This record gives sequence, structure tokens and C-alpha cells, in this order.
Amino acid sequence: MQLDGDIITIDLSMSLEDILNFEDFVRPRLEYIQRIEVEHGSVLKSSALLALLWSLKQSKQELNIPFLEQEKAIFSQSGTLHWIYVN
Repeated sequence: MQLDGDIITIDLSMSLEDILNFEDFVRPRLEYIQRIEVEHGSVLKSSALLALLWSLKQSKQELNIPFLEQEKAIFSQSGTLHWIYVN
């Protein structure tokens, strides 16, 4: 995870423990965060991260998470993952 002002960049390959630590870090600072980016080339290891990102978006509607808005991700090892994004 990298923090640059009001933008956080995360790696999709976080373990469950990393996801919980990320949530503990982000929730109290959510009002200051404007955008959550995903590192290019990272591979999703847990659907818990998608659930957390969705929850953060629901908590702060103006939060920009481009990864969620694209409604799919293509991974070289596991193929294409689709989801329904309702704003």
C-alpha cells in the first residue's frame, strides 16, 4: 500500500491479514481519502478485498475506485473476473 496525499494505491494480492490491516488503516481516514488505485499487474487473491472496496464505496459515495467501475478484471493466471457495479 502506498499513500500519496489523498490517493491510496493497493496491491490486489493482499492476504486476509493485510486486508484487515488495510481496513483498520482506511476506515478512520475515509473522509480524507479521495481515490483508491490498484497496482497494475497485481493478482486478486481474495474476494474479501473486493467486498471491502465495495463497502468503502458505500460508506463514501464520492470515493473514486476505478478498479470497481471497470466491472471486470483480466488476470493472466486465473482468467477474467466479472462483477456487477451499481453506483
